[in-house]
Amino acid sequence: MERILLVILFGACVLLPVSPAIANIFLLVFGGGIVIKSCVEKKFPTKREWASLLILPSFFFLWALSAAFFSMSKESFRMVEKFIPFMVLSLAYIFAAKSIKTKAPSYISNGIVFGVMGSILYLLVLMVIRFVNADEESILNVFSHRYTYGNFTDPIGTHPTYYTIWLLAANFFVFNSKKLNIFWKITFLGILSLALIFTMSRVGLGLYGLQILALFFYLPKKGKILYTMGMTLVLVVGIYLYNNQLRHFYLLQRFSLELSWDINAENTGSEINNRVADDSRIARWTAIWETIKEKPILGYGAGSEDSVLETTYRKNNLDVSLERMYNTHNQYLFYLLEHGFFGLILFCGFFIVNGITALKRKDLFMLSFIIGILIVFMFENYMYRSMGYLTMALFLTFMRNSQK
Repeated sequence: MERILLVILFGACVLLPVSPAIANIFLLVFGGGIVIKSCVEKKFPTKREWASLLILPSFFFLWALSAAFFSMSKESFRMVEKFIPFMVLSLAYIFAAKSIKTKAPSYISNGIVFGVMGSILYLLVLMVIRFVNADEESILNVFSHRYTYGNFTDPIGTHPTYYTIWLLAANFFVFNSKKLNIFWKITFLGILSLALIFTMSRVGLGLYGLQILALFFYLPKKGKILYTMGMTLVLVVGIYLYNNQLRHFYLLQRFSLELSWDINAENTGSEINNRVADDSRIARWTAIWETIKEKPILGYGAGSEDSVLETTYRKNNLDVSLERMYNTHNQYLFYLLEHGFFGLILFCGFFIVNGITALKRKDLFMLSFIIGILIVFMFENYMYRSMGYLTMALFLTFMRNSQK
């Protein structure tokens, strides 16, 4: 039975980058199976393990459930429904036998790598087909917005930034794998790097840069010297190429032209880089912040985001945002909006407690994952979509180091 449950977990991880909806079913079966198996065997968690539900992802389910009963709105109960995987996998974790907790990380990491590599190859093949059919004048056009960012990940219905989280996780697993030889490691890491470039996600590529910088601490003394020299050379050549050859390269424009546009609050309903009209992120955040200041302590209540933002966008003439009904695109602003500063403190407290625990246990993956999503939270409602909350539910339970 244990082996069957772990195979189901592996299948969920393979499917996660391609179909979060089906992966969700697999994860619920896996989690529910563990709980049922333990109950049949009359093996129940201790009081201390039950208490750990307050520091596991179940914390967010319990919070959403409590808030929903206060607001009694349909929207708040939809959030409870979304967060069911938080509760199921947290319960599974405290019910799981030690053998499952020990084996699960290997099944998860292998499944993520397998699923990510398969999805990358699929996306690259489709991209090459589109590029060939378009009869582009230059091969460098493959890095234009026509083949990157959302146009790269659309075939699997995944947001580029959310996709990069899986790419970075796979990158971590491949780099630290003890089973892969050096050839396959270099091959997989190269494919992952190429996919990260095609996502054109600023936050994703920024996190990838942090991964590369962290590599410095893995190297011996001579390796650190070569690493420093190599990074210096790359930086100098990069600056030269940008100033003389690649100023119009779309990847660089994402970090220059488009970034400067996005941080200007005056840019509303305007086009950037020959793309459709939009409202800059700073323009939206500024308007949302002014709305938050009207109810800063407890916020507007669970499930209020859509209605409050609709009023905010209309009031501030953010017509594009109103038409597309953008969410806050910032997890911190989301909790400030719905739950006020009190809610933000609880939200941040959860990750601080888990981050400190990971640091004490020298749990490198958990610590890096928490730091990574805290950065992603600045630019996305990562917990708003299944791609985000399923990844969190999975990684913050069965990828945590349970050993003190």
